[in-house]
Amino acid sequence: MATVTETGQRRRRVRLTPVSSIPVAFTGERAGDGPLTLSQLNHYAWVSEAPDDLYAILRVELPVPTVVLVDDVTEAIGVLIGRHESLRTSYVPGEPPRQRVAAAGVQLLEVCSLGEGQWGPQDRSAVAEALVRWLSESPDPLRWPVRIAVAIAPEMGDRVIACAAAFSHLAVDQHSIEILKRDFAGLLGDPARRQAGRPGHQPLDQARLEATPTERRRAEAALDHVREQLWRRPRCLYALPGARTTGESLVVELSSVAAAMAVRRVAARIRVSRPSIVLAAICAVVACRAGCRELVFPVSSSNRFERHLVNYVGCLAQGSIATVDIGGKNFDELAGHTWTTVMEASRHARYDTARRDAMAELIEHERGLRFNYAPLFNSLVPESWSGLTAGVRFETEEIDVALVRSELRWRPMPVNEIPIRFTLNQIDGCLRLDGWSGDTGLVPRAELDSVLLAIERLLVAAAHGDLTGSRMPGIIGLEPLTGTPDRILVDHCWVDVGAVQHLVDEAVAPAVAHVFAAVDGRPLVACLTATDDIQTPEQAHARCMAALAHHPTAITPRHYVICRTAPADPADPAAWPAPLAAGTGRARNHTAHLSMERKGSNLPPSAPRSSAD
Repeated sequence: MATVTETGQRRRRVRLTPVSSIPVAFTGERAGDGPLTLSQLNHYAWVSEAPDDLYAILRVELPVPTVVLVDDVTEAIGVLIGRHESLRTSYVPGEPPRQRVAAAGVQLLEVCSLGEGQWGPQDRSAVAEALVRWLSESPDPLRWPVRIAVAIAPEMGDRVIACAAAFSHLAVDQHSIEILKRDFAGLLGDPARRQAGRPGHQPLDQARLEATPTERRRAEAALDHVREQLWRRPRCLYALPGARTTGESLVVELSSVAAAMAVRRVAARIRVSRPSIVLAAICAVVACRAGCRELVFPVSSSNRFERHLVNYVGCLAQGSIATVDIGGKNFDELAGHTWTTVMEASRHARYDTARRDAMAELIEHERGLRFNYAPLFNSLVPESWSGLTAGVRFETEEIDVALVRSELRWRPMPVNEIPIRFTLNQIDGCLRLDGWSGDTGLVPRAELDSVLLAIERLLVAAAHGDLTGSRMPGIIGLEPLTGTPDRILVDHCWVDVGAVQHLVDEAVAPAVAHVFAAVDGRPLVACLTATDDIQTPEQAHARCMAALAHHPTAITPRHYVICRTAPADPADPAAWPAPLAAGTGRARNHTAHLSMERKGSNLPPSAPRSSAD
C-alpha cells in the first residue's frame, strides 16, 4: 500500500511491503477474569454496535530513537505488554460482558520494507504516517487489543525507520497512549529498563474499586450532574439557518505558529492550561456566531484525578456535559471560567452509561429532541501548563509577523450527525486545530475556514493583553447567525420553523400539516389532519420523535392540534376547524418515572413539565 506525504520541501512516495511477522513472547504478573469498568462498559456497547467506527481503533506513531534495531523493538514490546494488563486482555460477550487477562502469550510484530533509495530520520514522519494508514486493517476491537508494525529500509538491515500501533479503544484511551509512548521510548532508550516490574493499578483492580459503596455514590452524583445539564442542552449547537444535509463531511486543519506563540504568552499571564485557552477562544467564537450567551456541550474526561490513576493504562475516558457562561466576560476571565467549568464537569464523568441513556430517553421525549455525546472539543495534548510557559522570550510583534505562515488544509471525513466539533492535535511550536463539519450542508467548508481564522485572530489579540467582552465580537469579525425571520429560540434551542415543518411533513405523511412559530402564546404549534394512524397528540409526537434522526437541526413541535380536515389555506391558523384533540403529546406511561428521575436534581426554572392538555 502506498501513501503520499510531504517531507520538508519535497514530496516522497512511501511504499510499504510486508516482509515478515515476528512472534514476540510476553509474560505478566498474573492472569485474571472479572467485570468491565464503567468506561469499558460504555465503549463495549458502542463498539459492539459499530465495530467499524472511526474511533473503535486508535492508530498512533510510537516514538523510536535515531538508531534502533528490530530486536530492540521486540524486547520493548514484550515488556510493555507484560507490564500493562489492558494490552493482553480479551473481552468475553455475555450479560454482562467480562474481561479476561492472559498471563502469557505471543504478540506478532509486523515488519514492512520500504522501497529502494536512501531513507533516514528525516523520513520518519512520512513513514510513520504510512504505517498508521497501513494499520487501518486492524483486528476486531472486542477480541485482541493491539497490533504493532515497524518499517525498515533494505539497505539499512534491521534498523527501524518508524513504528506504529493500532489499539482497541476498550484497551486504551488517549491518556493511556501518551503513557505507552513514554514507556516505549524509555524501554528503547535504556535496555536496563526492559523488565515488567511490579504491576500498578490495573483495569481488574479498577472494576473492583468501582463496585465499592463510595464509588457507587460518586457515580450517582455524576448522573445527577448529567441529568441537570441535559435539561438545558440544545439539540444543535451550531448550524447555518435554513441548512439541509448533503451527505458530505470534511475536516479543515488550522496550522498556526502565531496561535501557538499567542497561547503560550496568554498561559504565562493567567496560569491556565493551554488547551483551556484554546477552548475558551472556541467558545467565544461559537457563541458569537451562534448568538448564545452560554454554551452547553459534551466534554470528554480522562477521569484521572486520583493518584493511583495517574499512570493507569486502560480505558477510563467518559463524557460529561459542561456549561460555559460567555456573556460579558473578559477573555482572561473566560479562559479561567472555561477551565474550572470543564474541570468540574470532568469530575462527573464516571457513571453507568446504560442508566444515562435510559434517563436521557425520558428527557428527550419530554423536550422533543435527540442527544449526541460526541465532545465539542477534544484535546490530544497534555493539559498542564507547568514548565511549558516559563521563559516566554518573543514579543507580540513576532506573533503578528508569524501570522503569514498560517495554513488551512482540508481532508474528507465520514459523515456524522455532529454539525461542528474541534480537535487540538498539537500546541508546541505550531498550533494544529481541526474543525470538523459532520455535514457540509449544515456547516460548509467556507464557514469552517472563517471560524478557525476567527479563533486564531482572537488568540493573537489576547496575546497583546486581556480583551474586554465588548471588544471580542469586533476581533472575531463574524456576524451572529440571524438567519430567516422564522428562526426562534425555544427550550434553549435556536430552531428554524422551516426545519420543524420538514420534520413534521415527513413524520405525519400523508396528513396535511402546518407548523406555526406561535399561536396564542404557545411556541411551535403543529396543526395537522387526523389519519388512521394519528388520532392523538401522543401519536403525532411519537411519529415526530421517530423521524428526528434525519433532521439534525429540528426539534418537535411543542403543541399538536389534530383536526378532521385541513382548511384551504393551512398557513392561516384561524382557518383550521375545531380540533378533535390537542396537547403536547408528552404523556406516556413513563411520566411517573420521569418525575422520579428529577428527584434530587436542581432543575433550572425553565425545565419543561409534562403536560397533556
